[in-house]
Formats: sequence, C-alpha cells, structure tokens
Amino acid sequence: MIDAAFLTQSPLFRNLDETERAQILIIGQRRTCKAGEILFREGDAGDGLYVVVRGSVRISKQGATGEEALAVLESPAFFGEMALIDLSARAADAIVNEDSELFFIPLQDLRSLIEVQHRIALKILFALCEVLAQRLRETNERYMNIFTIAQWGGANPDGPIPVP
Repeated sequence: MIDAAFLTQSPLFRNLDETERAQILIIGQRRTCKAGEILFREGDAGDGLYVVVRGSVRISKQGATGEEALAVLESPAFFGEMALIDLSARAADAIVNEDSELFFIPLQDLRSLIEVQHRIALKILFALCEVLAQRLRETNERYMNIFTIAQWGGANPDGPIPVP
C-alpha cells in the first residue's frame, strides 16, 4: 500500500480532503520505474497523468541534435495532465531520469471520477489552472530571456534585432 502523504504535497491534489484523496488512491496505480525507462513518447495517446513520488522524470523533445530536456521533474511534481484537458497526443517524451516511484492515474478513471464528484472536479481543475498559469509565466520569462540575449548578446554585430 502506498503512503497517501504524497498527495497532500502534490499541487494538483493538496486541496482535497482525506476522503477525496482516498478516491484518487483507489483509481491510481503505484509504479516502480528504472532509470532510462520510457514512460511515453511524443505523439503517443495521452492515457493518464503521473505524480512523482520519489526520484525524477525528464520531459524532453527530440531535436535536430538529439534529445533536448525541457524539464526534470521531482516529487511532488505531476505531468501528463494535458491529456485530461484536450485528449490530444503527448506533446513530449517522458523518460525516467533515475530509479523512481510514480503514481499513475488512468485518464478514463480520473475523468469518470470528476464527472460524478463535482467537488473533486472543481478542486482539481482549479489547482490545474494555477499550475498551468505558473508554467506559462515561467515559459514567458524564459522566452524573454532568450529573446533579450539574442537581441543584445552579440548575436547581431550591427545592433539589436528590430522588433516587429
């Protein structure tokens, strides 16, 4: 039996009460994974979301020069949540970075739960919005840093790149 304490630390589930967390535990599955294990590849069907209980997972994309890591996620991070929102294919690869323990929640089971338990749905979806907003802010900041370096960092010896 998995210790439920990790759910209270997860940004996605920390606002759930004990009974609601128990319902998440019922539909989820504990997975022990070895370093290098591929959880999913970009383009795979989104079949659920993961919570990192112990260890870390690398989210990456394949580029012209090979694998490009986008993030390394450690406990209490979660990933794969985009499948819950839009049912689209995976947007990146997820590779176990070191021996890890993950908690997998199948998409269909989670969708069924939130369709019936509106209080749980509200709490999870609100938490998801908060996390996605924070991730968007961080992405915007990184984008602006890269843009500033490209504009002023010597990439253009004739001066700054004109902004359209």
